[in-house]
Amino acid sequence: MKTGFYPKLAFDGIRKNRKMYLPYILTCIGMVMMYYIILYLQFTKSLETTDGYSMIREILGLGSWVVAIFACIFLFYTNSFLIKRRKKEFGLYNILGMDKKNLSKVLFWETLFIALISISAGLVAGIILSKLSELVFLNILKGAVSYNLSVSVQGILMCVAVFAVIFLLLFLNSLRQIKFANAISLVKSDSVGEKPPKANWVFGIAGVLILAAAYFIAVYIKEPLQALSLFFIAVIMVIVATYLIMISGSVLFCRLLHMKFIANPENKFPVKNLLHKILKGMVIFFGDGVFGSK
Repeated sequence: MKTGFYPKLAFDGIRKNRKMYLPYILTCIGMVMMYYIILYLQFTKSLETTDGYSMIREILGLGSWVVAIFACIFLFYTNSFLIKRRKKEFGLYNILGMDKKNLSKVLFWETLFIALISISAGLVAGIILSKLSELVFLNILKGAVSYNLSVSVQGILMCVAVFAVIFLLLFLNSLRQIKFANAISLVKSDSVGEKPPKANWVFGIAGVLILAAAYFIAVYIKEPLQALSLFFIAVIMVIVATYLIMISGSVLFCRLLHMKFIANPENKFPVKNLLHKILKGMVIFFGDGVFGSK
């Protein structure tokens, strides 16, 4: 094939599906912008004049990791939704003669284009809004205000590195969804009905245990320096535990409703549809297989 065929095909795919890709790209830009602003506040020299600078910098550093983990989870969710809508198109490519290796090249260029656009635009927006964030932050801390516009090179490098890893993981996740599906299942992905979700007791129990451990850390750690670092670990544990409890507990709750109202035909289908909505809303890392089916 001619040089530039795959980049052109990837660009056309993004352009033709811009109604789906535009919200996704704007989400990526927002995540990059938010992460850069936190890094800028962490490394800016204007905060050195405020009281408790070292503690503030440590808090911002730990907070940047929380934002990075949240961005990774959120972008995985939006990307899984996007790929699910593109499976039919990839199935048609497969039927027309493109094997999985060719499809992986298209996915690579699509991911690369989105990464370049998102990181570049996000950094520009972050640089523009970083000064405003700094002024607001200094006003809250009663620090000396400087109106000189500056750029954090260290923040830019860290932002590029973190989101390059995130987009690499997104590409591998998209590749996984395409690689383990045949052409027929890809083409018929829009017409295949959702399988009823199944409550996962292992996830539910693990979520309760992690949540209990997070609250134990938050309540029983008394030393200030130790509490500062462990607090953000507890925050991450709460995020993970909430996700695990939700994907297990909410499905179990809806199944109990279904069993309670199954005797009434008028109530059967609305509750069953609610189960399918929960299934669609909670596929983040593992696709439909995270819930299983009966």
